[in-house]
Amino acid sequence: MFRSLPIRSVAHLVVWGALLASAPSAFADTATLTINGRVLPGTCTLTAPAITLDPVRANDLVQGDNQVKAGALNFAGCVGVTRATLSFDGTAADGDAERWKNTASTGPADGVSVALLAGATGTTYLKRGDSGIVVPVTGATASYALRAGYYLPVLGGLTAGAVQTEITVTAAYD
Repeated sequence: MFRSLPIRSVAHLVVWGALLASAPSAFADTATLTINGRVLPGTCTLTAPAITLDPVRANDLVQGDNQVKAGALNFAGCVGVTRATLSFDGTAADGDAERWKNTASTGPADGVSVALLAGATGTTYLKRGDSGIVVPVTGATASYALRAGYYLPVLGGLTAGAVQTEITVTAAYD
């Protein structure tokens, strides 16, 4: 036998419908969302403005460093960094691991190389393979002074021409 429930009003019908609609579904499912991450040390933006050496006459060069000119490696936008550790790579001068080879592709000068010196003063050469050079970073900027110049290893055997070298500087941040 079929038995019906008395409906007293339309309001009861609406209430019963709402109760049935809000009842949990028999096919409900749950999942756990896992989110992983890691906060890494900060970083800076390293720029190495070109150092343009002044032209020099071949007969004005003396043995050793010549026409040394100041330059700098600049760090900007530093966040979460207390120091940068530098390393240098490129092509060493032929027979002279202390200096950099003249790699000018068009009309290169022969018998001359490039000296790169650490700091605003002093005689410490920065050479291929140097690493562990620490630059303290305070705030959002830092700078590392250096100097570059022509280097004449011996008198004689010098021919005029272009001088150029490219040095890759890598900074690791702590």
